[in-house]
Amino acid sequence: MSNRENIAIIGAGSFGRETYHLINVNQYQCIGFIDYKKAGKDLPVPIIGCEDNMKNLIDTNNFSQCAIAIGDMKKRRKIYNKIERYDLQYPVIIHPSVQSYSKDIENGAILYPGVIIMNDCKIGQFTLLNSGVTIGHDVVIGDFCNINPGAHLAGGITVGSGTLIGIGASIKENITIAENAVIGAGSVVINDVPKNTTVYGVPAKASAL
Repeated sequence: MSNRENIAIIGAGSFGRETYHLINVNQYQCIGFIDYKKAGKDLPVPIIGCEDNMKNLIDTNNFSQCAIAIGDMKKRRKIYNKIERYDLQYPVIIHPSVQSYSKDIENGAILYPGVIIMNDCKIGQFTLLNSGVTIGHDVVIGDFCNINPGAHLAGGITVGSGTLIGIGASIKENITIAENAVIGAGSVVINDVPKNTTVYGVPAKASAL
C-alpha cells in the first residue's frame, strides 16, 4: 500500500502543468487539477472540478494537500482567500535540483529547477521562484510574489508582497522593493523601488505609464 498523500493542483494552465512535474512523486499522488476548463491541451491527470465546489471535491477525492498553481499573483491570492476556510495544507513544492541554505520557506511556495538560495533568507507563502533564480544571503521575499526565470538578487534585499521581478532582472545588494512593484525583464535595479511602481531599464527607472 502506498504511503503517498493525495494532492490536487489548482490551475490547469501552463503553470499548473509545470507544477505537476515538480511534485515529489515519492511523497504525493496528484489526483487531478481543479479548474473551470473542460477542454484544451492534454493533461497528465484529469480536471476534477472547480474551486466553487471545493468541499465536495475534498470529500469525493480524499485529499488534504493542495498546490495553487496560478501564474497571476492577484488571482492566486484571491483563490487562497476563497478556499482558506477549508482544512487544507499547502506544501512547499521544491524541485530536487534546488540548492537552499535557508529553511524559512513558507507554505505554498513553488521552487523551479536551478534555484539557489543562500543563508538566512525568508521566502513568503505562495511565492514562485522560477528556473535559474539566484538569491543572496539575508534576503526577505514577501507573500504572493513572482520571481521569474534567471533573475538574480544580491544579499540583503527586501521584496514586498505581491511583487513581480521579470526575467533576467538583477537587483543590487541592500535594495528595498516595496509591495506590488513590477521590475521589468532584464532590468538592473540600483535604487529602492516604492510600492505600486513599475521600473525597467539599465539602470531601472520608473515607468511613465
